[in-house]
Amino acid sequence: MKRAYWMTGVLCGVSFFASAQFKPTHVPENATWIAQLDAKALRKSATGALVLQLLDDGALRQIAAVQAATGLNLTNDIDTVVLFGNGNTQSNAVLSLYGRFDSARISTLLGAAKDFQNQALGNLSLLSWTDNGQQVNLCFVDPTHAVLSRDKKAATEAVKQAAAPAGAVNAALQKALTPAPGRFLALQMNNVADFVADNQQLVILKSADALVLELMEADGSDAIEGAVMLKVGDVEQATQLQQILLGLQALLTMQAKENPEIAALAQQIKVDCKEQFVRLNVRLPQQTLKQMIDGQKAKRKPPAAANKTPPPELR
Repeated sequence: MKRAYWMTGVLCGVSFFASAQFKPTHVPENATWIAQLDAKALRKSATGALVLQLLDDGALRQIAAVQAATGLNLTNDIDTVVLFGNGNTQSNAVLSLYGRFDSARISTLLGAAKDFQNQALGNLSLLSWTDNGQQVNLCFVDPTHAVLSRDKKAATEAVKQAAAPAGAVNAALQKALTPAPGRFLALQMNNVADFVADNQQLVILKSADALVLELMEADGSDAIEGAVMLKVGDVEQATQLQQILLGLQALLTMQAKENPEIAALAQQIKVDCKEQFVRLNVRLPQQTLKQMIDGQKAKRKPPAAANKTPPPELR
């Protein structure tokens, strides 16, 4: 999914006269999962400053290239990123970006793309083109809101949903759609089984019906807090899942020598169980987060030194 949507950065220009705002009514009622990143809140936080340090030279070069081509700074000019869909397929997922966009400039740039089409969608335009053999569809609902999807039908429905007068909010995804103080990331998935069916790494979640993940900066900006809540079928399944997670936590903690960052994180997790719900909580001090990030940066191998020995002369 990352590869399909990285190019959105290339599609964006700058308009300094609008303020982007995500509205829960923009999410269709048939959506069964949603991920929402409040980029504006994150970059204002101490956590955001630390996370930016994880960008390697390659990522920084890509960001600079996008800015040089479009005038858009990807780390500053996107306010909210929302990804939603139903089922576990990437093809019908919808990406909504809220920021500042120069739609006229982008439309002109895309005019040279392979298989480019410009289709009227009411008083809006749905732009389509082919990227790496797959169709991509883009529509600017307004100068602050861009909708992108591989699936033309999904893109069209999302645009109509966002452009229509305020309607009902997707009640099933209410947890993720309700703002929370300090929260910058929310994920709610009401079809967990669809995602874990073919993924052996997530098989421990096969009994879960729903999942909610939240990341937020604690009061005083001295720590980051994370919470995962899992809903299962009954109390017995919840107890079994709790025991599995406690065992996994113990296993990760024992690997401090091989993977100290993961072991340190595992030690901070608390696993609780109440009725049909299993909850994982972690509070990570900013200093600990910094140490983990520094550890990841240290693992990066420096680029190989250039061979300064001149090649032998051709004879």
